[in-house]
Amino acid sequence: QAFGKAISHDRVVDELATKLLSEDTAKAVKNINDILNKFSDHGVVDLFQLYPTKDIVMSVLALSRLQRAANESSVRFASNEKDEIGHSVIADMALLSDLAHYAAFANAAYGWKGGLALSGRLHLGDLKTLVARTGVEESDVIDANWNSRTHRPAYFIVRDNSRKNIVLGIRGTLSPRDVLTDLCCTAEEFDAASDNDSRSGYGDTNQAKAHQGMLEAARKVSQQALSTVATQLAAHPDFKLVIVGHSLGAGTAAVLGTLWHDIFPGLAVFAYGSPCVGPLAYSPTNSDFIVSVIGEGDPFANLSLGHIADISNAIAILCENYELRNEILARTKRGAIADIPDEDLLWCQEQMNKLRHEKMTYDKFFPPGRVLFMAGSTFGDNGEVTLREVDNAVFSDLILHASMFDLSRHIPNRYEAALARLWRDVQNEITTN
Repeated sequence: QAFGKAISHDRVVDELATKLLSEDTAKAVKNINDILNKFSDHGVVDLFQLYPTKDIVMSVLALSRLQRAANESSVRFASNEKDEIGHSVIADMALLSDLAHYAAFANAAYGWKGGLALSGRLHLGDLKTLVARTGVEESDVIDANWNSRTHRPAYFIVRDNSRKNIVLGIRGTLSPRDVLTDLCCTAEEFDAASDNDSRSGYGDTNQAKAHQGMLEAARKVSQQALSTVATQLAAHPDFKLVIVGHSLGAGTAAVLGTLWHDIFPGLAVFAYGSPCVGPLAYSPTNSDFIVSVIGEGDPFANLSLGHIADISNAIAILCENYELRNEILARTKRGAIADIPDEDLLWCQEQMNKLRHEKMTYDKFFPPGRVLFMAGSTFGDNGEVTLREVDNAVFSDLILHASMFDLSRHIPNRYEAALARLWRDVQNEITTN
């Protein structure tokens, strides 16, 4: 009977979507409905169906403490700075300059509505906002489509004469239709060469796998923008192509860069606050022409179906294993995590690694390309901002903590302001020395 009700519900959703919505929106709604109905197929445990609420709450608390203690252990017992943070401090001045410069372009993609909502600044119209935020002339705005649709985010194309680049900026999530694109979060394999078969003869086959909604978004932007970009680059042979975006725009930019990489030599992608886009072993995650800046605490840097499956399975283990849960709580109860004795920290690290290797093994997505981790005083106008390159695998765990859904850590203004301050401080230090 329950099976029959599920089929009936699915039919109703499909019929309503087909009759009332556009083709792309209907496709997205059906995709999301399918994901929700098959959560268990993706490894997600229905915790509230299986366990008492009290056990779930205590298990979440225990796992949160275990994660923090394991992290403290890896920091405390790191053999050197590289072990602790993954890689070295970024010293590429040209890259730092570009990242600070193009963060403003990624932010400007939100138009006047984004400027008003995120910073309280009001410009009269999207074009005025774009010109004011980026410094380009109105005559250098080649194309702009400020109205997003499902699987087709808003975007603009401009000439950045100061750096001799054609810039394609893709907007992040700002409308309900953008949210539908976000929620189409299963993986889809694609062949970049086949996707560009209308321009056959460019490059080699490039197998890739990415977030289905972002892939569809990249395809739609490609259909509308490819000819314009190609025309501009042909007219300006000394220019290169730069694709930028924040949030959904960053993920879409990374996938679009993968589709266009063999078409436009020297293409670069700058992604700010990118969500998880694809698996580690595939493009665009392993592509070095993409540079992602991920701010400390950004809630979307380690969130995918695989992350949710992993965390739900770890919580389920602690719901069932009272002895392990109680020992975790006992060993981590002493005030601050930094005050826990070495012996207990090492035990926590061992238990966390055991959970990862035995139960937290589902396929996850990661931020794309080279990942630069931005930390320090990333809010306000004072304090040091740091930027370090880290392995994509740093974002393997969905970390449970009180501010894990703090969206203020994700907004584009944070990235733009912090990178501008970092670049200004670097320039001042060079001048001083």
